[in-house]
Amino acid sequence: MIYDSLIIGSGPAGYTAAIYAARANRHPLLIDGPQQGGQLMTTTEVENFPGYPDGVEPFQMMSDLRRQAERFGTVFVSGAVSKVVFSDDPMRVAHKIWVNDDTMYEARTVIIAT
Repeated sequence: MIYDSLIIGSGPAGYTAAIYAARANRHPLLIDGPQQGGQLMTTTEVENFPGYPDGVEPFQMMSDLRRQAERFGTVFVSGAVSKVVFSDDPMRVAHKIWVNDDTMYEARTVIIAT
């Protein structure tokens, strides 16, 4: 299967990209890395993200973002991206992304949000 969009990144930028891609019917696959939330999870409170006027704990924020992305059809895969090969063939616009050295995914578009 070739995905329309594949997103690498498990923080707010990756999840936001997934929400917008899904709403645009791009049927995204998000590789969410070893830890949901990425570097955001190293803090105790997020006070500068829109929609949370009183601040929010990182786990709660990432759970909310994930639920929203799932609601619009984002597919999630946990694992570490180990290799990426970008296609330079204009007739076959499918990039190849390996997760954990053994599983390969193909996508027309790759968004790197790490």
